[in-house]
Amino acid sequence: MCMSVPDRYVLGHDAMRRMGQSNILISGMRGLGVEIAKNVVLGGVKSVTIHDEGEATKVDLASQFFLTENDIGKNRAEATQQHLAELNNYVPVQSYSGKLSEDYLSNFQVIVLTESRLEEQLKLGEFCHAKGIKLIVASTKGLFGQIFCDFGEDFLVSDPTGEEPVSCMISAISKEEEGIVTTLEESRHGLETGDFVTFQEIQVCIKPLFET
Repeated sequence: MCMSVPDRYVLGHDAMRRMGQSNILISGMRGLGVEIAKNVVLGGVKSVTIHDEGEATKVDLASQFFLTENDIGKNRAEATQQHLAELNNYVPVQSYSGKLSEDYLSNFQVIVLTESRLEEQLKLGEFCHAKGIKLIVASTKGLFGQIFCDFGEDFLVSDPTGEEPVSCMISAISKEEEGIVTTLEESRHGLETGDFVTFQEIQVCIKPLFET
């Protein structure tokens, strides 16, 4: 797996490590599925398997950017596999066009199901939840889309907002019982009630910060 400095900065070292240990199945190689597969391959994981039992049609050419008119009538996953494999030499990409049996699904740590029927979603969801396999179900209908994630009972959300931490420079801290922190040049700090705040790099200037 390629793990460059920019990747570690954006995703974090722990996330990159877990990605590097994950075999991922992406089912459905229409427009949504191929976009997800492209991003996963570029992100860097242990392996990616793309699945589709259907054949490419003219309609698919409107959103599936790897398919051409020469691919019409071919299996969508098989026609897409080589294009995805060329995106990242560090990630093996395989295609599969058979039925998704429980034995086959057990080979993966993450399964992404796109453009599927509700009956299929419920059946696969029950299996993945029981086996501890992380499941993502996604679909698009015109301008609208939906996504459902089941990462298991023990999944911990350590970053509930996904936003970058707010930081600011401090000019003074009062010595009152409920201390007042003044930011540099009285700039807006962007914090809200209930936010957790930490102080850094104040060891050598602790006295000047506190008002007398």
